[in-house]
Amino acid sequence: MRPDMTLLAHGGGAGPWKWDVLAVVCWILLLAAAYLGGLRAFSGPRLRSARAGARRLGTVRAACFAGGLLAVAVALLPPLDHAADERLFAHMAQHMVLVVVAAPLLAAGAPGLVVPLTLPPRWRHGLASVRHAARNLPLLRLLYLPVTAWLLHTVVLWFWHLPVPYDLALAVEPVHVIEHLCFLGAAWLLWWHLLTPGRHRIGGPVALLYLFVTMLPAAALGAVLTLARAPLYPLQAAEAAGIGVDPLTDQQLAGLVMWVPADLVYFAVMIALFLRWMGGPAGEDGTAAPPRVPEVPERVPSEEARP
Repeated sequence: MRPDMTLLAHGGGAGPWKWDVLAVVCWILLLAAAYLGGLRAFSGPRLRSARAGARRLGTVRAACFAGGLLAVAVALLPPLDHAADERLFAHMAQHMVLVVVAAPLLAAGAPGLVVPLTLPPRWRHGLASVRHAARNLPLLRLLYLPVTAWLLHTVVLWFWHLPVPYDLALAVEPVHVIEHLCFLGAAWLLWWHLLTPGRHRIGGPVALLYLFVTMLPAAALGAVLTLARAPLYPLQAAEAAGIGVDPLTDQQLAGLVMWVPADLVYFAVMIALFLRWMGGPAGEDGTAAPPRVPEVPERVPSEEARP
């Protein structure tokens, strides 16, 4: 890797544990602590147990959130993060882990239901009021539509894989951080409509169509990278050539990563949603019981509340 890119892309520190790595670790630990605190509050004022909260929310959902944090760690920490500097193949794998592994697992974990419970009551009620007001404003109501999430996800995916934004993110670390936040945030919103419990969740044939039309732009982008006759990203191509890797072959492998594994994930989720739809109403744990998770748990009994 060229010295100037090393300084720009990863903060210029020595060794694998640099400021950006430590920042990712701190954020993951903070999110894990907030989620556990939310589970404790979700269990009720008498239990105050994260394990009891996980059972009430659904142990599968709690496990999904833990898996989502683990996927974020795999994507943004060494060795994959360091390999992504030199190989487009690894960089694309990093993006796909965020979009089709971490994002759906985090959405399935329903952090929006439990994490706000760690806030003071006044803040929690204020957040609930803001949510209610946002849903009643015509302009902001558009943000809650599945088509908006799909459009945002598609634009983010294609924009950050255009040559200029891609190379800029590779060279400048703050831009790289924004890129990753865009991927994870847009993908989470997309999967939120499918996997997070609530009245917003779509299901049945609409959910299948939603995933199918989501898969098409990603597959098209993967095809562009795979079938291109020349490297599209000059900085990434220079890095690959510097370690003795053919840039075009590296780009073709990256396109296949976006094309094939991502499509397999989408197809797997489509099959699961289809089976759930054919099986009739199901609970959050996949049983025939009704869902145990309230749609909008904006209030939690206080410590002084009597049973």
